[in-house]
Amino acid sequence: MSLSQCSDNMNIEKIESQVLERVKPDKEERETVRKISKELLEILDNELDGKKEPKVVGSVSKGTYLKDPDIDIFVKFPLSASREKMEEKILNVGKKILEDTKEKYAEHPYIYGYYKDHEIDIVPCYDIEDVSEMKSAVDRTPFHTEYIIDNLDEDQKEETILFKAYLEGIGAYGAKAEVWGFSGYLCELLILHYGSFKEVIKAASDWKPGKKIEIVEGQKDFDDPLVVIDPIDPERNVASPVSMEKFSLFVLSSKQFLKEPKMTFFFPNDVKTKDREKLSDLIKKRGTELIGLKVPKPDIVEDNLYPQVQKCLRKLLHQTSHKDFKILHSDYFIKDGEILFIVEVENSKLPEIKKHRGPPIWVDNTEEFLDKYGKAVYLEEDRMWVDKGREYTEIKNTLINIMDEVDLGSDLNPFFPDKCRFIGKNEILRSEKRPLTEFFDNSFPWER
Repeated sequence: MSLSQCSDNMNIEKIESQVLERVKPDKEERETVRKISKELLEILDNELDGKKEPKVVGSVSKGTYLKDPDIDIFVKFPLSASREKMEEKILNVGKKILEDTKEKYAEHPYIYGYYKDHEIDIVPCYDIEDVSEMKSAVDRTPFHTEYIIDNLDEDQKEETILFKAYLEGIGAYGAKAEVWGFSGYLCELLILHYGSFKEVIKAASDWKPGKKIEIVEGQKDFDDPLVVIDPIDPERNVASPVSMEKFSLFVLSSKQFLKEPKMTFFFPNDVKTKDREKLSDLIKKRGTELIGLKVPKPDIVEDNLYPQVQKCLRKLLHQTSHKDFKILHSDYFIKDGEILFIVEVENSKLPEIKKHRGPPIWVDNTEEFLDKYGKAVYLEEDRMWVDKGREYTEIKNTLINIMDEVDLGSDLNPFFPDKCRFIGKNEILRSEKRPLTEFFDNSFPWER
């Protein structure tokens, strides 16, 4: 080992120690979490009949949680229970014992709320002997918990806490649609496979799309950037939620961390909101135009909302690009009951005509092109061309037309185009300085 490698390892170890001091729950917090979990299980036992078994699952039961954890409790129902009765029972009991409750949705409804200032999820599932019997995806979760408890040692639990803190810092922790990153279970499996946080980072620095990790032998092929076979269900890829962007971000960050390890990978600095003058100067220097679009946020759960918003933006941009508008950058922001789309374009207005390419004169359909466009046709080299008028020259009218014709998501369609509102650069600068600051901030989290 070279002196520089030795120095880097010492630096990483120092950083790991400092990170754990900040993110690992101390003895007092662990005892508090244990007591609250025990109390909730006892309360649920009293509220439910003996055929339903409540059980703490997830990171709390596995000892891989960071400070201020959510506590996940799954209630096992017999296979004979109907889904409707199961869901109704959990929602009613949850509302009775938790405060500030909210119904959420995974594959079916569950209840979220607070108990003694701790966030709690109470989720119904079926009591199955084997994953082959499962009726919904959440039925696997207790098996995942048991597998990690049985296989992850105490040192690796600490390594998992480090890994989760790292992913949180770079913005890649969580499998929900808002993030499309690494789930807690995926983190645990990667630590189990590689042995430590540092070894995961070293391995990931060389990953390419299609990387496959088989803790057990897989039983099918997957077309995902990262494939980690679920040891509980070999037909499942635990890493399927990880998007190409978050996979790439993790690989790049791993390379950079090994090159220059520092605390900002775990605790990035906040992006400071720019004032109106600085944002206006930035737009002027870029020589581009901004268009904003606001639409009411439908009252649906986040895991249904985010995929629809992402799909909506993709479709709007795809169709707008086909109309010859050059899209440079786009993003969405969800806040205060609204969805804000911001799009940066080279120009928001196009010429009245566009150059339309025809066939070379040597091919068979030249007569059709000539018949269609007549005396407007001209030659450049051996190819026919014609200058055509555009149907739409302004991006606003183009977008309105697209909204009328394209499916933008079942819960978003009712808002387009009548309930959406276009906002120009001046209004964005006046009322949306924070989103606009984030929109133009292209720095990686660890570079801020």
